[in-house]
Amino acid sequence: MGVFKNRDSDWFDLFITSVSYSSRAAQVLKKAFEDGIVDYEEMQNIKSIEHEADTHVHRSLKLVEEAFVTPIDRSDIIEIITEIENITDCIETVGNYTFMTGVKQVNEATLNLMQLLVDACLKLEELMKYLKNYKKNLKIIDKYIIEINRIEEIGDKTYINAMRNLFEHETDVKKIIIYQLLYEKLEEALDKCEDVADAVQKIIISGI
Repeated sequence: MGVFKNRDSDWFDLFITSVSYSSRAAQVLKKAFEDGIVDYEEMQNIKSIEHEADTHVHRSLKLVEEAFVTPIDRSDIIEIITEIENITDCIETVGNYTFMTGVKQVNEATLNLMQLLVDACLKLEELMKYLKNYKKNLKIIDKYIIEINRIEEIGDKTYINAMRNLFEHETDVKKIIIYQLLYEKLEEALDKCEDVADAVQKIIISGI
């Protein structure tokens, strides 16, 4: 496949496509755990999404490698694409871990973290739509960055409280191990969402 002919919209579309995979994966994960009962058939869709996302990442990095000119620094393009990929990878890990440990249902804290992850990914999708013309969209971009950071902060509090309740009240060692890892990976995915927003903010600051 040939490289883009310096059409900025195509370059920024790479980000939109990348984050759409993360958003889809987050929504499928949430749907697979609907009402707290795990639907393993639905969970299989995450693997397909991750495969599509991985193919997109390799294609995108190849385009960056071959491009003569890019609208923003190559390192910034690579950082955003790989940070978005990290979100999708974290979601896939949650699905894999759930399957390996034979989880049948999850608690409210897990569902809350999944919903926050969906919310953060949806905000990232909106953020990327405004990035191409970022100099004209500074206020709305800043609004989305702040909102993503706010969601991540809520996720931190949810994670801390969930871990405290887990170790304070749960006596089943297997459940402690399972929930601890689920909480950690979901919180990590939320951190990655914030990392993407921070990378965008860095571009904004350097480009003003």
